[in-house]
Amino acid sequence: MPRRRVELRRRDPSWRSARPVCVPDVVHELLATQRALDKLGARGISDEEAAQLPRNPHVTVRNLRGAEPERRRLLIGRTDGGRVLTLVIERTVDPTTWLIVTGWGATLAERRMLPR
Repeated sequence: MPRRRVELRRRDPSWRSARPVCVPDVVHELLATQRALDKLGARGISDEEAAQLPRNPHVTVRNLRGAEPERRRLLIGRTDGGRVLTLVIERTVDPTTWLIVTGWGATLAERRMLPR
């Protein structure tokens, strides 16, 4: 299913700015270092679960709190078992391949971003 560029306009002035946020990122493949797999494992997330997120309903948003907001995104999605996870992913040379940095069980606010 092809993805389209979506422009989101922020309506609430309490957000960081009123500028539109464009996130045209497409995630077809996730790569992980041993360090990232160790971080996921410490939180009870298997590499199989992380690999399922791009194939299931998910959203990709900018990681505004991270150290490198232009290169990193949050991938929020469901596993095949219905578990909702958030992964911090980093851009690679291939625009559809991303590197997993870390991850956790999605917060309530992150879960609300997912399509129903």
